[in-house]
Amino acid sequence: MGNIEQFDNEAFLMGLGLTKRASAVYVALLREGELGVSDLARALKLTRVVIYATLRELMDGGLVVVHPKGKYKVYAAAHPKKLEDRFVAIADRFDEHITALSAMRKQSEAERPAVVYSEGKEAIKAIYDDVATSLPPHGTYYRYSSTKVRNGERINGSYVSKKYRLLRNKKQLERFVITNEPNRNSKQLNLDREVKVVPADFDLFEYDVSQVIYGDKVAVIDYNSETAMVIENKTVAQFQKKIFELLWRKL
Repeated sequence: MGNIEQFDNEAFLMGLGLTKRASAVYVALLREGELGVSDLARALKLTRVVIYATLRELMDGGLVVVHPKGKYKVYAAAHPKKLEDRFVAIADRFDEHITALSAMRKQSEAERPAVVYSEGKEAIKAIYDDVATSLPPHGTYYRYSSTKVRNGERINGSYVSKKYRLLRNKKQLERFVITNEPNRNSKQLNLDREVKVVPADFDLFEYDVSQVIYGDKVAVIDYNSETAMVIENKTVAQFQKKIFELLWRKL
């Protein structure tokens, strides 16, 4: 079981850009706390020269720190939260490459609406992840949120991942939300979010359905059945955005 766990951790670190040796050293230090060069060389069956070079690589990336211990030095892994910067950097490069690849699509295909239907909580989380991933820094998205508030908690709070919250905050994405009064009252104040409510005398607006307009996409999410539909088309997205802006002015 330990070997499988180690392999998964190292594979994850390599996905964040670390070399195989750097990943192995970092995992070993996380597990053991502090180790000297000789201990690392013995544990990983690598030469001291390789260990020294790998430790320098990790220290340059802020992932390893060195402490004096008597006449020797020992090395310790920095907190894994330090890896978030690598994740954000990869996400930024992802955005750039997706933009470049999207520009290569045939114009006729780019103009034809693409519709994707998905089911399940993880699929809904993936849509919110896509919002945070695909929008540029300081980008804007628009959301209708007709979710109910139960015991002071909004139902859609369990449908967003840590990745979404991290990227949303790192990129300082701006959100415009049209919702109901209980939903607005349950939200924390946030400088990047503007909220308006549907008047209760018109409709309680509690259908547990959300619509998100972002980039060239419109996502409709039904929390009742945990199903979602994403339409990708520039014209459709612009049309829905204009309707949202018109309603926003009237509220």
